[in-house]
Amino acid sequence: MAKKKRPKSRVNTVPFVLIALFIAVVGMATWYLFFSEEERPAKTESTTGVVVVTGVPEALKRDESAAEDESDEKDDSDTDGIIRPDGTVDVTKVPHLYIYPLINDSRAFDVNYTSKDRVVVNNSNNFTTQEFKVLLEKLYEADYMLVRLRDLVEETESPGGGVLITPREDLKLPEGKKPLILTEDNVNYHHTTQNMGYASKLIVRSGKIKCVYVNANGTEKIGNYDAVPILEEFIERYPDFSYEGARMTLALTGYNGVFGYRTDAAYQTGEGLTQLQKDWLSENPDFNYDEDVANAKEVAQALLSAGYEFANKTWGDRIVGTSTLTDLKVDMEKWKTSVEPITGEVDTYVFAHDSDISDKPGEYLTTNEKFNYFTDEGYHYFCTGSPTVFGMEAYGTSYTWSCRYGLTPFNVREWNRSEPATSIMNALGLAQMGGYYDADRTGDYVYLS
Repeated sequence: MAKKKRPKSRVNTVPFVLIALFIAVVGMATWYLFFSEEERPAKTESTTGVVVVTGVPEALKRDESAAEDESDEKDDSDTDGIIRPDGTVDVTKVPHLYIYPLINDSRAFDVNYTSKDRVVVNNSNNFTTQEFKVLLEKLYEADYMLVRLRDLVEETESPGGGVLITPREDLKLPEGKKPLILTEDNVNYHHTTQNMGYASKLIVRSGKIKCVYVNANGTEKIGNYDAVPILEEFIERYPDFSYEGARMTLALTGYNGVFGYRTDAAYQTGEGLTQLQKDWLSENPDFNYDEDVANAKEVAQALLSAGYEFANKTWGDRIVGTSTLTDLKVDMEKWKTSVEPITGEVDTYVFAHDSDISDKPGEYLTTNEKFNYFTDEGYHYFCTGSPTVFGMEAYGTSYTWSCRYGLTPFNVREWNRSEPATSIMNALGLAQMGGYYDADRTGDYVYLS
């Protein structure tokens, strides 16, 4: 008699499914916490004591989900909200980038010509002339157009006789163009950059602004050896890179003079000279103070005529947030004595080293003594810097505030090494920049404000 087959036992799979689902949820949460793109920049101390910033700032990230949701409505002119649907510029979102003077040869990266620490500074902060030319091309290809900070506002006289600032609602650029503010800091050609591949001064030749540069062999050359003449030549080829003649703002200190001319009063009086100033004077026995002042004024007038603007970066490159009001007043008097006679009056103030005179970005109250002092002195355009903020302006009744982002080798390199979807190059709408760096670059990269 055949045996009956025993029925197969059934396993209850529900608990296993629940366990698998639990593991998946925990895994996704762990990935989100430790690996997602919402990670904030981490700050670590380098061996030199400089704060190094790694990671991608929140302000640089695109909202990819929002981009997908609106994909049917977007076209080639979309610019992530900088340009409104009616074609006007949102003047609270205009990118403001700054650069430092440019490098022309490998001495800047060679410890045989300068200190190891200075090589790190050059490597981190200063592009070469060729790299800057590439950056301009990339910005132009991405449809950026230079504007001035003052282009973003309507400036009128208030009923009390002061200045009334109103953000513009009607600013329009040519179709497809996006606004960009560009500043070059320290167009003074300080003694600390001598004999390491930088230009030494700006000059006017045949009506054009050029640079003097002394190469490693000691040969003096005249040409496009810093950002101003390079930008001038670029705009000659691409006039639509400039909105109504806009150029860069040149942020100046004063303690070594301006534009490469030794125009500070100390060079004339001999009082309070630093060792570098003493060394320079001994190496240039034919120095004529009045002649340098006259030449600097000629350069300043040529720059103004070309569309450049000047900003006060403090005479002594001070950190305004930690400086006392008394210190800032002394600094301002030095600016008025040695810089203002050359540049003329300026109304733009650049706060260096990521500093500001308010703890709340863009908000200056009438109880702020430093703010009151600066506005009394005729300043109504204020700029600071940040390693994490990209494209941000704020407005008060008597001022405009703009947060700048350093277009430096360190910043471009760090964000370029990030995921393509979250890099600063992507936030700017540019292609990745890998491989364009000068082959002579050596040494470490650190964040320097």
